[in-house]
Amino acid sequence: MPTRGRDKCKQCSKLSIEQVLQKHGAEGDGCWEGKLCNKRRTYYKKRDYYNRNRRLKYRGEKESAAQLHSITIPTVPAVVIHFYRQRKDEPLHALKVELWVGQQKQATLQPVHTLGWTEAQVKDYIKKALTSFCQKYEVKISGIAATVELAPCLCPLLPCPLKIDLNEEQS
Repeated sequence: MPTRGRDKCKQCSKLSIEQVLQKHGAEGDGCWEGKLCNKRRTYYKKRDYYNRNRRLKYRGEKESAAQLHSITIPTVPAVVIHFYRQRKDEPLHALKVELWVGQQKQATLQPVHTLGWTEAQVKDYIKKALTSFCQKYEVKISGIAATVELAPCLCPLLPCPLKIDLNEEQS
């Protein structure tokens, strides 16, 4: 039976390398182990890709994997949602919705803070975003294609309650 993934390493893989070194390097808790941690971060980031390839290899479909590269890419609309939170069981900090058609990003709704929103309000916001994409770009969206989990410290919104403004503290 495979070993269970380390939650600390999974969360670390969502951060930028500068943030990782600050949090887990010599200045932080000191758990950074150089090459080993780089390998773990890469594994957790590309885990779905690795598992897909492992399944293809196991089934003996190497020819199918080679053929995937020669197939023309369909232009199917897909919605990607970026969730800014540490773990799935923690409150959602912010979210961003993107529309992709084939390999091109068609639209991005500006990220919004969701502090204090209920789960129903988040679902309603996503549903309205999908509806507006369908109407504006005249595409049929069947659902959410992918979700991306990002750490709240990577929130692009300013002002952000998680980010300390040094100018306000000095006043």
